[in-house]
Amino acid sequence: MLITSQDIREPIPAVQARADSLEIAWPGGYRSRHLYYWLRENCHCPKCTHYDAWERIVDFTAIPLDIKPAAFSGDGHGLHITWPEHGAACDGTFYSWDWLNRHRSEQAVRLARKKRHRAWTAAEFDHRGVSVDYARAMSSNEGLLELLEHVDDTGVAIVTGVPVENLAVVALAERVAFLEESHFGRYFDVESKPNPENLAYTPQALYPHNDLPSRRHLPGIQFLHCLHNDARGGESILVDSIAAARKLQRTDTAAFDLLSTLKVRFTSMDDDWHIVNRGVVIEVDEDGDIIGTRLHPALLGPVDIEPELQAEFYRAHRAFLGIVTSAEIQYRFRLNKGDCQVFDNTRIMHARSAFDPNSGYRHLQGCYVCKDDFQSRLEVLRRKGRDHRQT
Repeated sequence: MLITSQDIREPIPAVQARADSLEIAWPGGYRSRHLYYWLRENCHCPKCTHYDAWERIVDFTAIPLDIKPAAFSGDGHGLHITWPEHGAACDGTFYSWDWLNRHRSEQAVRLARKKRHRAWTAAEFDHRGVSVDYARAMSSNEGLLELLEHVDDTGVAIVTGVPVENLAVVALAERVAFLEESHFGRYFDVESKPNPENLAYTPQALYPHNDLPSRRHLPGIQFLHCLHNDARGGESILVDSIAAARKLQRTDTAAFDLLSTLKVRFTSMDDDWHIVNRGVVIEVDEDGDIIGTRLHPALLGPVDIEPELQAEFYRAHRAFLGIVTSAEIQYRFRLNKGDCQVFDNTRIMHARSAFDPNSGYRHLQGCYVCKDDFQSRLEVLRRKGRDHRQT
């Protein structure tokens, strides 16, 4: 169970020495255990942590693995520890109760504070609710934070009022972080053209997919800006892979288990690139939570698993495709001129219906931002100028 800062200070947590750790009895009857070596290794004193870089400079190899405090005490501010003489210099260790609370490592606590995404179906997607004005996002940290939190929560934000100008999408993405380049360059244009090197550059319908699954690391956050959309058709489609995978898990456990454990090959080839990698179609984390997908029917294979498993794989893959193409799961809309969809490419699948290139011009421009850089920007904005060295 999580504990608030107010809960921590009144009364002061009680600390008791155990054989290899300190045990803290928190207000409300909860307890946590902190290994002595862990408490020593994470010391924030000037001899152990560089204040500006905020990186540890202590000689880890000089700390005895069986180290124990010489003395410790708790007060209204936090926990104070004095260490016996040993090979690594230390001015003494202090941890605020807040810091110790945030870094409790018992599994139940870790799972309680874990961020879990709010999955959605087509009927539950709130287009207006995830929309952010371009001028506000570009001119204020509050607007940018709103945009990033939509992507962090639902996987999607819609930015409205983006200038209908070449590379306006790059300016928006660079407001978040550096661009993440791929074999398509720093940015790409999605339009029907002769001799296309990608199905996106045709007027054909596209299955729901995650971009570039043949790469070892999928691009993180995708930006797709509509410059023109005058053609008939070309409806945009978004799918929350978490909702889709959860449905598969409920309705066809065998298919879910296979797609989340068996790696298969994804291939992308052209005159100028040859990119082949293997991965699971449905990705789950160490706790069994669904975190995303690597789905792209056009780039799948050749499937290189044991022949006796191939029929099972194709059946499971077909079952999942049936879910991600269903009206219940697909949110369909028309991306209007000046709109930009921003989404987590590892979580959100996107697609489109076919369009008639003879009926009008359709032109989207896109780019990617690394997910780590996106997350970093989000956390810095959430911090609102508070010193990250808080202990």
